[in-house]
Amino acid sequence: MTSPPFPGALVVRVRRQLLGFSQEELAREAGLSVALLQKLELGEYDPRSLHQLARQVLERRLDISLL
Repeated sequence: MTSPPFPGALVVRVRRQLLGFSQEELAREAGLSVALLQKLELGEYDPRSLHQLARQVLERRLDISLL
């Protein structure tokens, strides 16, 4: 049985695009690989599993909550 995708995935992608960040730029700032950020945006990775600092960077830069 597979787990459901992270429901906020679309918000992460849309906010990143609206704010003009590339995946590479945002991933670098958060200390993540681009592949992991892509999985997060596709709903294949739960951001609650991210290191706290990486999650805080994403939340601050995108002005969203990932919890």
